[in-house]
Parts: sequence; C-alpha cells; structure tokens
Amino acid sequence: DMLEAALAAGIASAGGEVLLGGVLPTPAAPLLIGRYGFDLGVVISASHNPYADNGIKFFGPDGFKLTDEAEEAIEARLDETPEAGRTGLGRVRALHGTLEDYVRELHTRFAALDLSGVDVVIDCANGSTYKAAPEIFRRLGATPTVLADAPDGRNINDRCGSTHLDALAQVVRDGGHDLGFAFDGDGDRVLAVDRTGATVDGDELIALIALHLRAAGRLPGDGVAVTVMTNYGFHGAMEQAGVGVAITGVGDRYVLEALREKGWALGGEQSGHIIDMGFVPSGDGIASALL
Repeated sequence: DMLEAALAAGIASAGGEVLLGGVLPTPAAPLLIGRYGFDLGVVISASHNPYADNGIKFFGPDGFKLTDEAEEAIEARLDETPEAGRTGLGRVRALHGTLEDYVRELHTRFAALDLSGVDVVIDCANGSTYKAAPEIFRRLGATPTVLADAPDGRNINDRCGSTHLDALAQVVRDGGHDLGFAFDGDGDRVLAVDRTGATVDGDELIALIALHLRAAGRLPGDGVAVTVMTNYGFHGAMEQAGVGVAITGVGDRYVLEALREKGWALGGEQSGHIIDMGFVPSGDGIASALL
C-alpha cells in the first residue's frame, strides 16, 4: 500500500491519471491496457522473491514491457531540472471490476476446456493469484484444493509457491489428488507436481504445451523459443516432433524478443515462466497451467 500510494502520488503530481486496479497477477496488466486503452501499466511486485525485494514493472501501451532504450530515456530525464511553473495535476481513482475482467479473459480463452472431475491442488504463494486461480479452475469444472491463499503483504513466497514445492508435493501425494500447480508471488510463473509428488518443471511444461498445440495445428510457425538453460531432453523431444527451437539468453525479455522476431507464439524458461503470445505478451502462470 505504501509503494502504491507513493507511485500514484508521483504520477498524479506530473499530471497523470492513475487508476488503481488492486491485487492482480502481473499478466492482468497488459490485458487491462488492451481492454481500456491505457498509456501505461505498472505492477508493484517482488515476483518470486521475499516481500522486501518489491520492485516496479512497467508495461507500455502495446502491452509489452518497456524496452531498455525507453527505460534509459526515462532515467535520463530524472536528472533534468523540472519544468518551472508546471501546473498539471492528475487524479487517483479506483478501477473496479479488474479481477472479473481478468478471469473473464481466461474463461473466454479456455471456454472449451472441461475440467469436470479433475482434483487439483493449487499453491498461490500467498500472492496475487489467490483469488483468480481458484475461481477460474472452479468455473471450468475442477475441484481445487487451495494452499497459501491468505496474503498479508509479508508472507508472499514464504515457504510456499513455485520456489518451495515440498508442501504442495506432500499434499498432492498424501491426499491422492490428480496433480498440483504452484504459482509464484506475482503469478507469471508456474511449476507442477504429478500425482506422485514429482516435480514437473518449466522445460517439461513447455514441451507438453508445444506437442499439444503442434498436434492440434495451433502452434504458429511450428516453433518455440527457450533459453540456454533448457535441458537437452527438451531439444531431442522437439526435434523428434518436428518443432523448431530458438535459443536465447536467460530472461523472459529475450524469449519475448525471439518470439516477436520470428512470429512465433510459445516460449519460456525452466523456471516456469511461460509465454503464450496468443493470450498475453507476458508470462501467465494460470494460463500456462490451463494450457
């Protein structure tokens, strides 16, 4: 709340109009930018880290994170002398209904997915997916058991979520559930465990998604972008399936650059940061889990 108030005050003092969207997964920002035609989207998040590591992510009007050049230009302006006599003052208001906007977009995207009878455990990392993830799984017919869904601003990613899978694995295994998904604090990553409690990492999830979309004729360019950290087994599986692979440096920014350059839609990292350009130009843990 403190960071939100400071950021909103700064934008308003420079004449900007601020709409507060509440607690939402990071990928909701580019979705809302597109839906309402905003000039900028801002997410306050520690991502997959402890709360004290909170930072700020900026998305441009096209829904993509700001480029290095844009960020450097902004930083350069911070060193300039403020314009004398500037009188523009903005406003700060609440933007209501954002959670439903995001969940509705997910529901529209995965309307054909019937999860009736699926017994799934969801670990929300005491973070931003704590409302959206259980809701969309229920709407699609699943029976979710939800863990770490009581964020207090300090317990995010604390022995839970995609960076701490032990609790999820034990609940899935001991409870006889079908599978489990763990999101990170800001909801742009997901890892999974199978019914035995074994970890299914980002490489395996991307492979499953790529093979599924390729078989359905829904993998643009029949290619996928991954980083240099991706394991050799992934490359062997893609070669066998006739799926092209682009290799990038580590970081979702570089995966995204490769996808835009090649006109492909699917890419990601071993960490579970998976991008489906057909939905949103950002990692989306919930959408990846549904895929």
